[in-house]
Amino acid sequence: MQKEILGHIDCPTCGGAKAMRITHDKNGDPFGYCEYSCRQQLRIGGDKYRVKKFIERFHWAAAPVPVTVPAQVAKTTPEAPKIPVTVTVPEQAAKPVKRDAFAHAMALLGGGK
Repeated sequence: MQKEILGHIDCPTCGGAKAMRITHDKNGDPFGYCEYSCRQQLRIGGDKYRVKKFIERFHWAAAPVPVTVPAQVAKTTPEAPKIPVTVTVPEQAAKPVKRDAFAHAMALLGGGK
């Protein structure tokens, strides 16, 4: 899958002029990759302040605003009438006796109650 290249900036590592391409990462934040010699990656996302400052400097790197069109929901069948349902809940069994760990160990070893 080819990502849309938003633009290029100078690489901060190797200094290549317009060597770092800027795309969007999986979260829609700007992400840089040097196409020149150093292959440096620049993660801009993950911090809202850092993303804000980067977009203020490079306004073309802003995430596109998704346009959503509300879908028409068609009712094809009428709703069925709601019938009350009676559910019987079985009585709960007696609560298990809480055992003391030491007394239980002694009982297993034959020295307890």
